[in-house]
Amino acid sequence: MRKSPPRALTTSQMAHYCTVRVETVTRWVREESLHAHTTAGGRYRIPIDEAMRFMREHGIPIPDELLEGQETRRVLVVDDEPDILRNVTEMLQHFPHPLDIRTENDGIAACIAMGAFRPHLLILDLKMPKMDGYSVIEKVRSDANTKDTNILVATGYGSPENMERAISVGADAYITKPFHVDQLLEKVGELLSLGVLARR
Repeated sequence: MRKSPPRALTTSQMAHYCTVRVETVTRWVREESLHAHTTAGGRYRIPIDEAMRFMREHGIPIPDELLEGQETRRVLVVDDEPDILRNVTEMLQHFPHPLDIRTENDGIAACIAMGAFRPHLLILDLKMPKMDGYSVIEKVRSDANTKDTNILVATGYGSPENMERAISVGADAYITKPFHVDQLLEKVGELLSLGVLARR
């Protein structure tokens, strides 16, 4: 039976996965490019999600044993165009970590789903019927149960004014349609590594 992955990595384990010396990992921590906590004995421990974030950002392959046993991330994709929903869902299948994906096609349905599904990440169009993306973002941020959800705006209306407004009401990042699968997966990886992953 394969052992379950540790909840945090030692500097030796991180060095092994990144094929560098332990001293290099220690330097990363001290320079704060890699975040770690310190044990009572003064040893560094790198949380699994932080280690995976660092590996993704630096193009280091993430070993299977780190991916296995990690909490499945819930992703809600909201767009009124069926083709977009299908394409984004297919792109997310290539994410190197298990995702539980749900889709909705308007803003009101999205708000209802937020309460029941409790996603870690909301991928949201701006121009939709019934309730636009800006209003959805404001609703999500005003609810104590969903305010920590990471929000990625995916829109074909990527003017500076629209993007500035989306960020100002609470979006974490944005991506402009049409986008390539690698662009989407990079944004998703960044936001899931930053998110509050302990929600149930």
